[in-house]
Amino acid sequence: MLPIPNLDDRMFEEMLQEARKSIPKLYPQWTDENAHDPGMTLLELMSWMTEMQQYYLNRVTEKNERKFLKLLGVRQREAASAVCEVVFSGMDEQLVLPQGTPLQAMDQQFETLQTLRLIPARLEKVIVRTETSAGDYTSNNDAGVAYYAFGPKAQKGAHLYLGFDRPLPEQTEIALTIKLFEDYPVAKGGHVHEEQEAFVSSAQVAWTYAGSGSKGRAEAWHPLEVVSDGSLHLSQSGELLFKVPSDMQPILLYPADDKPRVWICCTLEIEGYELAPKIQKLCLNSVKAMEQTTFSEVSTFDSSGEPGQSFTVSSYLAYTGLHTIQVQEQDGFWRDWSTVSELSACGPDDFCCEMQQDSASRTTRIRFGDGKHGSIPPQGADCVRLIAYTAEFDYGRLVGSSNGLPGQTFELPRGRTYKLGSMLLQVGRRPKGSDSVVWDDWQSVDDFDNSSSTDRHYVYDAAAGLIRFGNNEAGLIPPKMTEPNIRFLALQAGGGDRGNVKDGMVAAFTNGHPDWSGITMTNPFPARGGAEAESLEEAKLRAQIELNAPTRAVTAEDYEAIAKATPGLRVARVKAIPLYKPGLRDYPKVKAPAQMTVAVVPYSENDKPTASQGYLETVRRHLDRHRLLTTELHVIPAAYIKVTVHAVVVVEPQYKQDAQRVLRELRQLLQPMDHRNGTEGWRFGRTVYKGDIYGVISRLKGVVYVQDIWLDAEGTGMYRDAGGDIQIPPYALVYSGDHEVELISQTDL
Repeated sequence: MLPIPNLDDRMFEEMLQEARKSIPKLYPQWTDENAHDPGMTLLELMSWMTEMQQYYLNRVTEKNERKFLKLLGVRQREAASAVCEVVFSGMDEQLVLPQGTPLQAMDQQFETLQTLRLIPARLEKVIVRTETSAGDYTSNNDAGVAYYAFGPKAQKGAHLYLGFDRPLPEQTEIALTIKLFEDYPVAKGGHVHEEQEAFVSSAQVAWTYAGSGSKGRAEAWHPLEVVSDGSLHLSQSGELLFKVPSDMQPILLYPADDKPRVWICCTLEIEGYELAPKIQKLCLNSVKAMEQTTFSEVSTFDSSGEPGQSFTVSSYLAYTGLHTIQVQEQDGFWRDWSTVSELSACGPDDFCCEMQQDSASRTTRIRFGDGKHGSIPPQGADCVRLIAYTAEFDYGRLVGSSNGLPGQTFELPRGRTYKLGSMLLQVGRRPKGSDSVVWDDWQSVDDFDNSSSTDRHYVYDAAAGLIRFGNNEAGLIPPKMTEPNIRFLALQAGGGDRGNVKDGMVAAFTNGHPDWSGITMTNPFPARGGAEAESLEEAKLRAQIELNAPTRAVTAEDYEAIAKATPGLRVARVKAIPLYKPGLRDYPKVKAPAQMTVAVVPYSENDKPTASQGYLETVRRHLDRHRLLTTELHVIPAAYIKVTVHAVVVVEPQYKQDAQRVLRELRQLLQPMDHRNGTEGWRFGRTVYKGDIYGVISRLKGVVYVQDIWLDAEGTGMYRDAGGDIQIPPYALVYSGDHEVELISQTDL
């Protein structure tokens, strides 16, 4: 970083004295330097002005710092809304909760993020069966206590059975939320959704259900129709969306054989998990909810230009709120269309449409005319809009009317944190020769620096609660109108750490409905992700971190840092070996140009964590997005060398029977990683010197001296040198064998 010079390095008195000393040389005829002389007054004035200029030149204001951050591509983050899972129960029949259904958590409002079909079924039993055992984990699942989905070893053929009190509806999309235990010492790198296509699961599961059998059999297991698997074969928390193709058959299943139940089964078909999946919660009838309040929202549709088009929206606000229909004309502006009860009353040139609502599915449907009864929307992408807003926001969505002057500002209601990403603002104008108002979309920008005189831009100042417009040089001025012509089409409020409510706090509907009486809800886990708007200091700190984070894999350190950040994986250790490819001998004497080999160690509870092929392929695909084009990349699992220590140790008499102390220290030294805290163990490729063993034993209390040590080793690529030390390959780690330690009392010598 370049040093920042201090421009304000001279004080007023210093500049004044320097000027006075220059008078005899520059103006010998100036002999009166007393304070009453007008020339001295001018010198004092100039010195003061120079000092002020230096002060402002040396001062970096918050405005300057924001501009510097903008040059780095960093902007302050707005307040983030908390998200939680909400589970519903107590339904007697199938119901639909549309997207955006408001829920209450004391004084905080949450809204569902997707439409949910509530199924009147209850998860009664959770059974895990392996080749050697069968266990009932229903109480664990109800209490949110983690349990292994396929046992601690997760071997092929293990089953996870889920028993329900009644058959699940056929040919209906059903969501099963899977929450895995995530509290491990090594965190996952990023979010797998960022590179969903690059993730390859280490194992593979199959979902089946108990249904009617064939050829005289009472029941049989049939495959479920999996629509989507957000858990990626139980590799992460996510949502399983499935359909039951045919009727389900109640059966008895040990050890839950008290009564027949309907079952679905998850079978581990291909093993290979680095970390056996532990389930914390399985939830039916659950949906994500976000802390926010929607005042107005927009649903867009593509128009084919054909007669009789219809569009359907599944949204709470579209079903319960007020509506405005907009269609985009060929010239790019938007026109409001009216809604009528019957299209038959409309003429061929009338801008009207018909609206219907389905109470069973909570959907809203709009239908346009055929050119005889009602006009046809022109063909185009995203050129039809359904704007839905609350009755309370009917007047509040009007921001104001433009006076046609530059630099106009409009104040928004205080006390709420508005989401910039949800804002959609329109400005109306009346074309020449027309009595109707048409509308144009305006875009939100951080500032007017890059705005031209024709750009429809505005700035939302969250701190001041203002909307600012341009001056016809930087940003267009909204056209003048006497009636309100600036309005919001979409607006949401929310965000802040107050939304991180505790578990069990989301407990009621904000607006009750007769069909929802008797339905109970809860959030089994606390809401997460709520944060206040980022301060300038926080943004500066984040900019430093992001600038230091590698985005291109050039050096070995770059490869290691990027590999550890592989989305969806817990990468415990990485070793990048430049100019090496698998199978190369006599490295580093012999090198392979343009080759990079990366050895990875997954976090695991095993003594020798070994990466599966899916794990290695996921790391390779992630690194492949960042490597140089001329570099050939190889991702391999770390090799393990078994090292066994044979030692004769002389100790004080009272420690003669305490050989376990020595064995514990040797196992602590010779291990690939410390599973208790996820820290690294033996360094990749480091020679196992006898001196290391001497040192760790000699430090123990009661050890007089080490009489003799010799080392044995097993593994590919290792060898013992002339001094008895174990040389291992650069991609290898060591682990402990069955050490043999003989303790001799000092008095026996």
